[in-house]
Amino acid sequence: MANASQLERLLNLIPYLQTREHAEVSEVARHFGVTAKQVLADLEVLQFCGLPEGYYDDLFHVDLEGAREDGFISFRNAEVLTRPRRLRIDEASSLMLALEALLEISGGEDPHARSALAKLRGVLGDVDPAVSVDVAGGLPEHREALRRAIDEHRVVEITYTAQRSGPHRVEVEPVLLRVVDGATYLEGWSRVRDGWRSYRLDRMDDVSPTSEQFEPRADPPSAETTWFNDADQLTLGLDPRAAWVLEYFPVTFSERSEDHIWVTFPVGSREWATGLLLRLGAQVREVSDGDLAAAAAREAAAALDLYEMVGGTDAGDPPSSG
Repeated sequence: MANASQLERLLNLIPYLQTREHAEVSEVARHFGVTAKQVLADLEVLQFCGLPEGYYDDLFHVDLEGAREDGFISFRNAEVLTRPRRLRIDEASSLMLALEALLEISGGEDPHARSALAKLRGVLGDVDPAVSVDVAGGLPEHREALRRAIDEHRVVEITYTAQRSGPHRVEVEPVLLRVVDGATYLEGWSRVRDGWRSYRLDRMDDVSPTSEQFEPRADPPSAETTWFNDADQLTLGLDPRAAWVLEYFPVTFSERSEDHIWVTFPVGSREWATGLLLRLGAQVREVSDGDLAAAAAREAAAALDLYEMVGGTDAGDPPSSG
């Protein structure tokens, strides 16, 4: 398998060889700052690259023996890289549904999204999309009220159900609506917290614009300043092998030692957190939320029971007499 440096070199090697009908191995080695032996190793990988189907005519043609014996590289059948990209039906369907969700959240006011959606519908025709997009966008009347308040710089009063403290009413200076991982959030300045906060629209019980207008603040919110800062926080003690979670998920705190990792996650949903615990398995050493740990343990036990029921015995075992 190609490592990161080899992959980067291969991506540059393909267009390089496309513009040179018979490149010398030594010349390629000098150009990329590697040995001739490494160039031949790259060509061994390149001969198995091409179109996704992987049939003979889908792959690049590399004369590996000629490169080894004569020192010249013959590289063909890469013309497909110059053709315009075409979306597959599932790709076009996914994009179309995502655009529909975007227009619903934004109130249909984005002309570029409308234009792209019209073109995709023209291409797809009556094809039934094979995928769906689920966006937790809250009530349409709440979205519309918030959009107007954002445009008019008007303070809103929101009755909001937070996971930690239950329903409460807050005054917010609304700035923008953002879709993150399938959920719609209002980004705004909380007058109670005196800072930028994010509020999920599907947790809003009431949205009431006031007559008060506000001056836009000089430091508008970003994903870093508002990311799930009103959500529950889950702290895990992990085995160092689980360090990959720091790159895959947003975290609000992390600390490492040689044999331990402490990491705190903002929790958008408890189902997600339970799934994360199940995915990490034995790499989890400590969990700050005992209820979540118990929920993950129950799901793991239920899955084990199901496995033993339907497939956990050897095929040669005699059936139980009950």
